[in-house]
Amino acid sequence: MGEIKWMQGNRYGVMVHYLSDIQPQKGPGFGNWDEMTEAFNIIDFANEIEKMGAGWVIFPFGQNSGRYCSYNSHLEAAVPGCCSRRDIMWELAQELKRRGIRLIAYLPSEMDANIQELREQFGWDLDLEDKSVFQERYQKVIREWAERFGTLIDGWWFDGCYDSLTKDFLRTQGWTNDRFDYCEWKAASCAGNKDAVIAMNPGAEKMEYAFMEQDYLGGEANTLNHRPEKPLPGGMQWHCLVWLDCFWAHWEKAGEIAPPRFTDEELWDFYKECRNRNGAVTWNIGIYQDGTLAEKTVEQVVRLKERLESI
Repeated sequence: MGEIKWMQGNRYGVMVHYLSDIQPQKGPGFGNWDEMTEAFNIIDFANEIEKMGAGWVIFPFGQNSGRYCSYNSHLEAAVPGCCSRRDIMWELAQELKRRGIRLIAYLPSEMDANIQELREQFGWDLDLEDKSVFQERYQKVIREWAERFGTLIDGWWFDGCYDSLTKDFLRTQGWTNDRFDYCEWKAASCAGNKDAVIAMNPGAEKMEYAFMEQDYLGGEANTLNHRPEKPLPGGMQWHCLVWLDCFWAHWEKAGEIAPPRFTDEELWDFYKECRNRNGAVTWNIGIYQDGTLAEKTVEQVVRLKERLESI
């Protein structure tokens, strides 16, 4: 483990919450997940990412809606039809690789808020604390994707590495990060690419790590108040993930995504200071059902890129 050089310098990442329960730009939207994923234009999306100068993309296999954008035999055996017919993660991974842009896969580390069928099939509710049955079954999901994608996946960002007693929005209580065998999670995640890096995220705003051994900081943030300060254990890469427009995803209702909430100067000052301290930054940008990105936010990040190129 050590600082991740490709996350440093005049490069930043872009994350999107492309999930089955996000909203369209105009109603009524698509009737189901398969229709929605069929409409996703991979080339247009990659063009926007390239135009913004992003060095990596954090993209979800799925989250808690019970729908996933890439085939997985273990998920399909549990709930047939939960994976989209079109494997857009596979297509996206290949397109980004052709352009020299890295892919980091997003996936929750739990199923607390997922659909009942998946909770039951993966044994989420069988025990309150160690979640051993769940983790054994879930790591098969991770390993299958990791092996199939190989070096197309450069990293993972695992969400939901919580102490449940501090999260009153969770359905179940009693589990903490003590449930993890970190070495097993790392082994499953790196089964197809030994150089893949992982972050395990314990929640927003505290800029904490779940494990001293993880490769980079999850860094979930609601503000621009965070900066790299003291060195992290083992040279762990400091990283901040902050949302720029809608609150992580375009969930509430059809319509235009909110405009950028920070000024260009605020964004520049934050990024410049993080970069100068070898910190890494990922911008979370709103995305519509058809895969198009929030236009005004894209324009703002393009201006940031142009400013970086001018110095």
